Formats: sequence, structure tokens, C-alpha cells
Amino acid sequence: MASTFKITGYRLMETPAPMFLRHFQIFFLAIAVLTPHNFAEVFPAKKPLPLHSVIEDKNFYLLSLFQTNTEISNVLASDKALEQLNSMRQQRLKLALQTCHQNSDCLLRPLTWADEDIQSVSIALTRIYQSNPDVRKIIDRELQESGAYVLYQQRGGQDLLVSAWVLCAHGLNDVLAVYGEGSRPRYPKIDSISFDTHSADFLERVTSLTEQISAVTDKLFFEPSLTAALQLLALNHRDEAGRFEPMQEKINKAALRSISSTHWDRYAFSVIVVPGEGPEDPNVALAEVGRKRTALAAEAYHAGKAPFILVSGGYVHPSQTHFAEAIEMKKALLRDYHVPEEAILVDPHARHTTTNMRNAVREIYRYGMPMNKPALVVSDPSQITYIQSQSLAERCRKELGYVPYKIVARPSNTSLIFLPSIESLQQNPMDPLDP
Repeated sequence: MASTFKITGYRLMETPAPMFLRHFQIFFLAIAVLTPHNFAEVFPAKKPLPLHSVIEDKNFYLLSLFQTNTEISNVLASDKALEQLNSMRQQRLKLALQTCHQNSDCLLRPLTWADEDIQSVSIALTRIYQSNPDVRKIIDRELQESGAYVLYQQRGGQDLLVSAWVLCAHGLNDVLAVYGEGSRPRYPKIDSISFDTHSADFLERVTSLTEQISAVTDKLFFEPSLTAALQLLALNHRDEAGRFEPMQEKINKAALRSISSTHWDRYAFSVIVVPGEGPEDPNVALAEVGRKRTALAAEAYHAGKAPFILVSGGYVHPSQTHFAEAIEMKKALLRDYHVPEEAILVDPHARHTTTNMRNAVREIYRYGMPMNKPALVVSDPSQITYIQSQSLAERCRKELGYVPYKIVARPSNTSLIFLPSIESLQQNPMDPLDP
């Protein structure tokens, strides 16, 4: 299993390409054949990514790189094709402000990315990558090292760049649709817009937002859409992905100090993962099911099975609750089960069982815990059965594009042994509250 994680041969699961990527497969093949470049794989960094603008960085790492790297941003700003496309999109926005009366959908439409515009940018980025060795060096090093698009890394730097852009563009569209137009998200009960999109108040807010964006003319080609998406998330109080960041300097600081000195060979497992369970009552901090799972984790920890417990769960049930499942479980571990803070890792962002597992793997990798050592997940029998099931694996493939774990064994009706998968580093802006 250890060979899975070597630099030259870690496995990327073979899954069907999302529909929006299939449109560009012929394009990808053509450019790869015409102008190949040497491409040395870079292993993703075993440390948390630097966060300059948390919500943006966690959803749209490529676009953050474009903005923060002066060399790349200067090249993008001076590219004639991108400049022309940006100008055309700005004109559409100005026209919408003049004609889209009493219609927020109409106002936001010029900020969404049509397939032909996405492809135009893909062609421009390909040309820039091929012709500019400095840009190519940055993409081949920094974008790979981030691990943010690990699913695409074996394709080569040119394809990695284009695939990352296509994902970001569709992620922007999704935010605009759900939090600007009121489209139904995958999980409407917990992820929906906070406004009546037909209200005068919301129309006024969207009009003001689009007017501000239209007034700034010197933006990079993607920045009008990015600004709109980020401001719509803020307007809807959907900052869940940014809460408690940077975690390594806050809620996980004590445990991180212990990781580097841990003697891993003394333990059967690297970590004990506890998926959260949110109450439906907004006045209840920790559901009884979540408390029982916490007790199981404490029992395993005190039995010496692993040096750390990782509690996972965000602000989920009921919608926009004031309580994060993982934070409340950590409080219970400290107060009721006498687990020291330096043994507790927290993931306060996961919103589903899929991302409980994915986010746990992300922390295992980013915090330098051994990826070739099995981890233990504990929960009630029904959830353990679900995690072990083909049903959850298929849900992971559908929602994430991969399965973030490999089940090894089920030692009891309340626990599973699993190995982590490096695919878990892949960003998912289609779920902007926990990308």
C-alpha cells in the first residue's frame, strides 16, 4: 500500500469525467499532442496551504494564485485575448444594469461563465503556458505543490492548469446560481440561499453589488465573477468554510505541537475519527448521538489505540445553527472524558459523512501524520454500516469524484479501520461551504 503514495506513482482513481470536463477532452488531447513539455511531478506539500483570503483560497486556489503571484497576474492582464473577453463581459454587465429591471437573475447572468467563454480562456491559458517559461515553472511547481487539484496532476502541467480553471469557472457559476439566483443546491435543507430572491430588498442588494463590480474596469478576466461570488456568500452569511482558520494556529495548535514528537510505532492507529451528528433543535449544542460517539472515541483513546482523536462536523443542523458539531464534541472530550487538548484535532467544516472522511484525511496528510498507517473511525452501528457500504462509496464518487478512504476491516459494530487516500486534497468549489 505504501507505494500508492510515492511521488512517481501515487494512484488517482479512475472515475468518469464530470460532464463539463467532457466538453473539453478533445481540446485537451489536441494541445497535449501538439506541444508537449517536460513535466516533473511534485508531491503535494505536507503542511496547510497559506490562506490570504480564506473563502477564496479554499474554493478557488488557482484564482488566488493568479492574483497573488505578480508575474502571472501581469501576464494575464496584458494578454490581448483575455483583455478582449473581459471587455466584452463588462459590456454585457453594463447593458444588464440598464435593462434588467426588477430581475436579479438577469443582473447576474453576465457574470456567469458560458461554455464558449470557458473554452476561450482555456485556449488562452494553454497558449500562455506554452509560450511563457516563467509562468510554466510557477504552474508546474506551485500549483502541483498545493495539491488543490491533485486529481489532475498526472495529466501534465498544461492540462492541470486548464482543468483547474474549468473547475473554478463552474464553481463560480454554482455560487452565483445558488446564492444569487436562488437555485436549488444538492442539499437545500442546509445549504440554500438566505433571501427571498423576489423581494425588493434582495433586488436592491444585487443591483448595488453589480453596480460596484461594473464601476471597476481594471480587473483580471475572472475577478468580476469572483467578486460577485464571494460577496454573495458573505451576504448570505455563508462563511462556514472560513471559520476557525487558520486551524493550525488556533483550534489545532496544541495537538500539532504533539504530532512531530509522536512515536507512531507504539500505536495501532494514527488517529481516531469521530463523525458528528447535529441536533435539529437550535437550542441544543450536542445531539445525544454525537455524545455517544464521543464517548466511544474517548474509550478507544484511553485504551491506547491511537495518540489523537479527530472530531469532525461543522455548522450543519439545523440550517445556520450557532453550534459546530466538532467544537461541541471537543468540549465534551475535555470536560467529561478527560482527554487532553494536545490529543484532540478538530475539523469544524464537514457537512456530510462523505466530507467527515475526506476532511479527516486532509488533516492526516497536511499535519504530517503517516498516510500508510491505518486510522480508526468510531460511531454508532448504523453509521459504521453506512461508511462501510457501497452506497457511501458511490455517493463519494458522485459528489467528490473519488473515494477518500479504503476500508480495511471492521473490528466491531462501532468501528472501522481505513487507509487514507491522497485524492482527498482535491478542492471542491461545487460545495462552497466546505470545499
